Amino acid sequence: MFIKKTFYDKYWNFDNKQFLVLLEKAKKAQITKSKKWPWFKNKEITLFQSASKQDLWEFVNKLSIFLNSWIDIKWALAILVKQTKNPYMWDIIAEIRANIDHGIWISETMINYPKVFDNLTTSLVNVWEQTGQLGLILDELDKTLLENIELKWKVKWAMIYPIILFSLTIMMVIFMMVFIIPRITESFDKAGSELPKLTQVVVAVSEFLINQWYILLAWVAIFVVIIKIINSTYLWKLMFAAFFTKLPIFGYIVKQSNVVYFIKAFTLLQNAWVLLLDSLKTSSKVVPNLLYKKELIRVKNEVEVGLTISKALGLNLEYESSIYTNKLFTEEFAYVVSTWEETWSLSKSLAKIWINYNKELQRYIWNLSSMMEPVIIVIVWFLVGTIVVAIMLPFFELGKVAKKL
Repeated sequence: MFIKKTFYDKYWNFDNKQFLVLLEKAKKAQITKSKKWPWFKNKEITLFQSASKQDLWEFVNKLSIFLNSWIDIKWALAILVKQTKNPYMWDIIAEIRANIDHGIWISETMINYPKVFDNLTTSLVNVWEQTGQLGLILDELDKTLLENIELKWKVKWAMIYPIILFSLTIMMVIFMMVFIIPRITESFDKAGSELPKLTQVVVAVSEFLINQWYILLAWVAIFVVIIKIINSTYLWKLMFAAFFTKLPIFGYIVKQSNVVYFIKAFTLLQNAWVLLLDSLKTSSKVVPNLLYKKELIRVKNEVEVGLTISKALGLNLEYESSIYTNKLFTEEFAYVVSTWEETWSLSKSLAKIWINYNKELQRYIWNLSSMMEPVIIVIVWFLVGTIVVAIMLPFFELGKVAKKL
């Protein structure tokens, strides 16, 4: 009677939700019983457990190789457990293998770890479990994850590279202000000579950094707290996402990269015969920018009530001259989608446009990185040159200083 009440519904269908709850409770009870300190595991600190996208790609890549070599799924997972170096990923793979023995699907275990397995990976694994399209799905997922890792690295580098160079420049300027300027100006203060205006400004900045550094530190702390508050509020997150799309130079990278992520995820889901609405919903979770997520959910809702995707994007071909107002997706993309809706050739069309967009984005990032280097060098020379000139100006009055000495 207990089994019937717990694991089966009134139609005698097996309900594994209750089983998962009991399994999780048993797991926690076993951990508490067997280990004195819960945050220690195998003599390694696991308080800050995490798995990177690289770990996820290695898992999918090796699993694809093993399963396409006709190795049993449980044996393949057993091999992966031995080969995995990340302890957190090791636990997840071991849990996946153990849950298979109890009739729990791989995708159901993956859902419990959203920070490791993104929605695209979980959805495609679920499609594989339902349709058996093992070779196609795992191979495409392997390629997609690797492409996303490379693209994200290039986009982040394009955004972070100028920040790194500016930070190094500021650190060098602060070093000169704190350790070099006071020693050089000390002799002029003893002589009692009046310093030039530029030198006085540099000395004032140096004294501020030495004597009132805590004020600058307080402003930095306030800025960090404000950023934290912004990231915790949906409205501010949305405004921040819109701000990034409108940046004069980096806005194009943000827009183009989100479109590339969407096209790849949507094409992959459609090739796996996922329903249109489910593909739009899952793709909206793949794109990193919140404004694009909101836009794709809006498109999905309008398609659900009867509109086509192209019309939901803002393209209307019923009139000779129409105004396209969507600022997130280009009109060219909307025309490609419209062509697919008429000819049912979306996969090939989007695959081609994805290649073009991806190459264009990488070329733009390369050109931007090449152009930023001379600009930053000029800024560095300007800041350092200003300090050097401020130091050298008093030496032109050495004659006056010598007479006073």
